[in-house]
Amino acid sequence: MKFSSLLAAAWAIVVSCLICGCGDTFRPVATPLPQPSPDPQAFRLAVFTSCQLDPNPPNTNNPCLASGATSQVSDVNVSGDTIEGVVPVGHSPVFALVQNNSGIVVQVTTADFDNDTVTQHGDSHLSNPANVSAPVTIGLTPGAKPTFVARAGGSLYVAESGRNVVGVLGGSPLALTAEISVGVTPVNLAVLPNSTKIYVVNQGSASVTVISAADNSVLTTVPVGASPVSAVASADSSHVYVVNQGSGTVSVIDATSDLVVATLQVGTSPNYAAFDAKNQRVLVTNSGSGSLSVISADPTSPQFVKTVTNITVGANPRWVTALADGTRVYVANTGSNSVSVINSLSLAVSKTIAVGKSPVSIASDSDSAKVMTANRDSFDVSVILTSNDSELTDSAGNPQRIVAPPVNPLDPNCAPTASAGCARLSPVFISMGG
Repeated sequence: MKFSSLLAAAWAIVVSCLICGCGDTFRPVATPLPQPSPDPQAFRLAVFTSCQLDPNPPNTNNPCLASGATSQVSDVNVSGDTIEGVVPVGHSPVFALVQNNSGIVVQVTTADFDNDTVTQHGDSHLSNPANVSAPVTIGLTPGAKPTFVARAGGSLYVAESGRNVVGVLGGSPLALTAEISVGVTPVNLAVLPNSTKIYVVNQGSASVTVISAADNSVLTTVPVGASPVSAVASADSSHVYVVNQGSGTVSVIDATSDLVVATLQVGTSPNYAAFDAKNQRVLVTNSGSGSLSVISADPTSPQFVKTVTNITVGANPRWVTALADGTRVYVANTGSNSVSVINSLSLAVSKTIAVGKSPVSIASDSDSAKVMTANRDSFDVSVILTSNDSELTDSAGNPQRIVAPPVNPLDPNCAPTASAGCARLSPVFISMGG
């Protein structure tokens, strides 16, 4: 009995040591499980459109030469900053919509201003090399002059600035299925994130047409300021913010009542708005006053649409992007060949980065690691690493930019071994997605 008691006590001590580590801290060990390869969500695509510039463009919504060389779209794999494919599109591709289709194929749709077309192609990263499909061209009614493409539900909506309508594209193969009459010179579209309504910015009639995505009916027309040029919806689908270039204001539309609930003064000649979802702010570039206006857009805050902070940036700011992680904002200054980096906490410029000539468009990737600018007059794209807010460089410390396609692909000066003399197209728009 005594021996049995001693054995039981000893066994208890052994078990105790096994559980508690005999004085050591217990550290559970987890065996990592292998992840599927490749990971569809890790794919990030940048797309920039290029054309020959018109030295005296007749239309402010289009800088491209109407009958120049074939315009192009370049697909860039963001992870390696390498071009996956160059796709010919219609003349004057002033806008590109980049969408991830179930994490497998990224779909790219351009608005071809001078071709009266929409061009679409796919880019799949599940093959090596990547499979960039041939473009499909969808014709619009002659004189359409498309400037913008957006998706709501299963349809694509196209702002046809030359015909005062919004075209609806759907079906397979994709085709024009309807046209919705709107105001004069529709140039921009804002779709609510819940996909219930489309807001059409009518530059020529100082109004916004509200369309139901359920049946494509016109719900109402909202008067705004002079010469509206851009609009953006809040992340919660509660409000739409309209940039009025002619009056230097932003009209705030309640998306429930579709009434203007506030008109805010911003800088001179505002031209573009973006929504910072992380910080619930509207960012407006003011090309005439060299500034960025930051609007409080948190509907739960007492400062909602009451506080506007103006930040001095470079000359002729044309575009802005906010990092998804909410830490910084990047402004493309076309007139000073630079990007202003703004700290989202202090709302102060923390750095100015020299990039290529005339950065006219800027975009950031979904993991907040990179920012890219389309440099119109240096025929290239700058890649900014957000880890140090500096432009990507080669081993010698020179900027490592992505060059635009050549005007003539058969030009011997454009061969891979050629060093100079290659005439290239000008990037006019850049977007990231995928």
